[in-house]
Amino acid sequence: MSLTAGCIAFTGFNGDGNDNLSFVALTDIPQGTVINFTDSNWNGTSFATGSSAESTMAWTATSAIAAGTVIDINNIGKGTLGASAGSVTFTNANNTGLSNDSEVVYAYVGSSTSPTFLAAISNVGYSTSDGTLTGTGLVAGQTAVSFTGGLDIVGYNGPRSGLASFADYLAAIGNTANWVTQNGSGDQSTDGTAPDAPFPTTAFTVAAPAAQSISFSPSSVSVAEGDSGTKTMTFTIVRAGGTTGAISFSGSFAAGTTNAADYGGTLPGSTFSGSIAAGATSATVTITISGDTTPEPDESFTLTLTGASNPSATVTIGTATATGTITNDDGTVLSSNSSSPITLANNDHLTVLGGVTLSASTPVTWIGGSTSPGALLDNFGTITGTSRAIATSGSASGSFTIHNEAGATITATKDAVKISNLVSGTSGTFTVNNEGTIASTGTGSNAGQALDLDDINSSGVHTVINNAATGMISAADADAIRPGANATINNYGQIVSHNGSASSTGNDAIDFQSVNTGGIVNNFAGGVIDGARHGITGDQPITVTNDGTITGEAGSGINMDSSANTTTVVTNRGTITGTSVNGADADGVDVDGLVSIDNFGTIGAVGLVAAANGLNEALAIGGGTVHNEVGGLIVSDQRAITVDDSNDGSAFGAMTIINDGTIRGDNGEAISITGTYGDTIANTGSIFGSVAMDGGNDTLTNSGTIGGDVAMGAGDDTITLVAGSVLTGTIDGGDGLDTLVLSGNGGGTLGTVTNVEKLDVQGGTWRIQDATGYSDIAVESGAKMILMGSAAGAAIAAGGTQYVYGSASGSTVSGDQVIEAGGSASGSTITVGGEQDVYAGGVATGTIMDGGSQGVYGGAVSLTTIGDGAIQHLHGSATTTIVNDGGEQNVYADGAATGTTLNAGGMQIDWGTAISTTLNGGEQYVFGTASLTTLNSGVQIVESGGAANSTTIHGGEQDVYAGGTAIGTVMDGGSQAVYGAVVIQTTISGCAIQYLHGSAITTTINDGSKQAIYADGSATGAVVNAGGEQIDWGLATATIVNGGTQYVYGDATGTTILAGTQHVQSGGNAVSTTIGSGALAYVHSGGAANGVAFAGPNASLVLDQSSALTGSISGWQANDSIDLGDILFSDGVTSLAYSQNGDNSGGTLTVSDGAHTATLSLLGQYTAADFALSSDGHGGTLITDPAVAQQAQLAPALHG
Repeated sequence: MSLTAGCIAFTGFNGDGNDNLSFVALTDIPQGTVINFTDSNWNGTSFATGSSAESTMAWTATSAIAAGTVIDINNIGKGTLGASAGSVTFTNANNTGLSNDSEVVYAYVGSSTSPTFLAAISNVGYSTSDGTLTGTGLVAGQTAVSFTGGLDIVGYNGPRSGLASFADYLAAIGNTANWVTQNGSGDQSTDGTAPDAPFPTTAFTVAAPAAQSISFSPSSVSVAEGDSGTKTMTFTIVRAGGTTGAISFSGSFAAGTTNAADYGGTLPGSTFSGSIAAGATSATVTITISGDTTPEPDESFTLTLTGASNPSATVTIGTATATGTITNDDGTVLSSNSSSPITLANNDHLTVLGGVTLSASTPVTWIGGSTSPGALLDNFGTITGTSRAIATSGSASGSFTIHNEAGATITATKDAVKISNLVSGTSGTFTVNNEGTIASTGTGSNAGQALDLDDINSSGVHTVINNAATGMISAADADAIRPGANATINNYGQIVSHNGSASSTGNDAIDFQSVNTGGIVNNFAGGVIDGARHGITGDQPITVTNDGTITGEAGSGINMDSSANTTTVVTNRGTITGTSVNGADADGVDVDGLVSIDNFGTIGAVGLVAAANGLNEALAIGGGTVHNEVGGLIVSDQRAITVDDSNDGSAFGAMTIINDGTIRGDNGEAISITGTYGDTIANTGSIFGSVAMDGGNDTLTNSGTIGGDVAMGAGDDTITLVAGSVLTGTIDGGDGLDTLVLSGNGGGTLGTVTNVEKLDVQGGTWRIQDATGYSDIAVESGAKMILMGSAAGAAIAAGGTQYVYGSASGSTVSGDQVIEAGGSASGSTITVGGEQDVYAGGVATGTIMDGGSQGVYGGAVSLTTIGDGAIQHLHGSATTTIVNDGGEQNVYADGAATGTTLNAGGMQIDWGTAISTTLNGGEQYVFGTASLTTLNSGVQIVESGGAANSTTIHGGEQDVYAGGTAIGTVMDGGSQAVYGAVVIQTTISGCAIQYLHGSAITTTINDGSKQAIYADGSATGAVVNAGGEQIDWGLATATIVNGGTQYVYGDATGTTILAGTQHVQSGGNAVSTTIGSGALAYVHSGGAANGVAFAGPNASLVLDQSSALTGSISGWQANDSIDLGDILFSDGVTSLAYSQNGDNSGGTLTVSDGAHTATLSLLGQYTAADFALSSDGHGGTLITDPAVAQQAQLAPALHG
């Protein structure tokens, strides 16, 4: 066996002299067992190691050691280590010996790294650094001996014999009061004063146990049960053989002839246990019984002792069994057959035992009396009457209870039970508890009811009928039950009426008749109510809860001829069936008044009713509430539900039908409601057949399936269809202002609808074939309307969406209107936050945007008006769009806009194609292509990558930025500004102006217009017509001045002046200018010219400074002139010389006024005779061709 804590205990410790330990085995120690002893410090998780460790001794049991043996370990500090039994060696001799001041010694088995502690002893407690009990499992005072004060020697001197067990010795050793100690100076271990070492090895012995016995005394107990409450039966167990120690005992309970009812509904436990305390002579066992008023034989049970034990003594069982008897104290018991009638009154109690028959014409007569508790008949046998089995005599008043137990029978030829004359003013309760059979067996004129309680009609009386699962209540040829006043029927068994012959009719299972106040029927699971005609009938409203089966074999399951303003309540979890026989009317539930029906099961009508008798309906009712729950079935072979006055007239109240199950009319009609009340139908389940409602403001909500037409009738009706629902027929709103609401979260399809004025799409995604019949259409937030046909005037709320595959007109869009392929929208109004999207194959015309957006994705739109805050996104085509102040048209790469008008504040951003745009104060940004744009006012901005073709500018501005181009712009007003871009073939007229910070090619500048070329600009091939101006601060190349004026402040190259003037201003430079006939090139002071070609007669070159001209002059001919403004002309002073080049290609003309000399290089073959000098009229010198007359006169002088 494995040793554990408490298997040994220290009995001595000596820290003086040679040092000693002593311990006792408190259990047998097998041979070979090794126990380690160490004074190394234990810190709660491990022993000290290394130099901090102290000695460890291993003691080995060289032979088996009996419990009680004491072993001394001697000479731990000095001398030869040894043991009084077994052997001992040091396994660690570090710092051997025991301290007489502060020492903790542990005993353990196993390794030092994973020890199992057995015991410990300390002379300084266990809260110092010398060692702790934490993590050892040892407990001071129990398995660890604890001294304090640094005692030198301690030795156990308590008892070593006489205790009953070694556990008792462990407790004694743990108590330091049983020890002697020394703590003086010097070695006291052998001073003759206890304790001395070595310690005594006297063995510990356990005393032999005494013999005791226990017995029940007395061995039987009897108690009368009582009528109510509980009583206690007490059984005494006594001890013999002394009172030493505590005895624990146990036993068993046997019910005998008792049952759970005798104990409050639950048998005592099958076992019991208890104890007799040490020093006590007895103990008790109690059994609690319950009282009742049911007559029954005396009953008994037994208690049997089965075990007993005492740690201090052997125990035997003497009288082991005790019998408990419950004696009967209830009424009269009929224990043998009798034909003597019995009369019950007041609180009389009659019990007919099983196997006993009480028979007579009327075997039991009740004459009334007490109302509490009243008379009681408890039948376990047979009560049979040739007339009635149980009846009243005279005017009875009081309470009467009949218990017909399982297997018992109450029968009579006529009424089995007939209670009469409980008339108005009486009180009490009549109760029938049936677990057996109650039957009327007579037929024809002898027929009667099983229970005829119809005369119990006092408002102060209550009738209760409880028919158990084994119970049968039947009548052979009459109603099975006619309940009394304020009746409650609880049925788990069978209530059945029969027809005694083919001519018998009108026999119902339960008939509440007309004189009573109705009642309650609870038909539980397994219960059967089966009527030869109706299952349940009556003239007053009742409450029925059915979990079983209610059947009318030739009539209704439930048939109530109740008043119009009364309500019959039916809760069905079972089956209610009406059956038509030979074409007679028979309904599942037929209530003339109002109803409250909650159906979890099946309500059905079987069979076909002849036309003259109407229809067979599962429900034929006058109004109220019907809830057909999940799993519920309301079904008829003809119409499922009819709501009217039972004669095709108006119902008596509003009708609410909630269907979560199935309603099915197998003739194609599910529900028919007649009348002008506001009726309600809510369907989440399945309705198979048509639904017809009548006048009044009716409501129909469908979240499930309706397989048929819906006719709402007159009134302002509301039809709600939830997404995912199915309605296969036509919806006819009838007269009045009707509303169709489409809601939910999934998808739905709307079929044919007529005579409905308003369509309100509140949720879900709805496919609508045609909406032309609605005068008011709304699509609410979160809802989606898929229009396959036509709709006019829809209002689409924010968050709502209309998908148009057909035609939509006059829509107001605050949400989304999506025009799909084949769809069209006209006259839509888009509000703030709204959106119209037109996809490929879709068309939108006449859209007015008061905000929101229009997205065209491959589709086509026309006549759109874009207002403040609105934006049109074109990935398709748009024609004749008007963009007003704050509006925006975006033409993307895959989009095209034609005929757009941009009014003041309007904007077009073109990444695609814009054609024939008209700007009346708006802005056009061109990143793509814009053609035939007309600017009356506003601005066209051509961005990088953009191209404007054939723009006409009457006013406003065209700005062309780097990377953009403008071709064929025609301007009769406004301006064109070019920033790093290229414009081509611009025509400028009127007061228009072109600003060049980029490049212009072949610009035509007409009368009154200007081309301004800035330092970062250039113009190539410009034509400056009469009245036009080119002002050049940049670079003008190949300009043709055709009657206009060129002002050069920058560079001009290759200018041809056909007519008009070139002015080279200060800082300007003209290169290779060609001066045509009658034209003028004027190089002002600070200007420069490089190369001039005369291209016709009467061409003039004016140089304010002759040095401004570099290069050569070519084309000099008759009537041309050069005006040198810085060569003063003085007749006879100013000289002219011409020097021909050696290659005869030209020469140099030198003109000097004596102080200034001008040197001109000419190309061609000339002589000095080809030049004449004269005054230019303002101080300078004019050089002309001598062909001029006056020059000819001067020539001899110049040459002479």
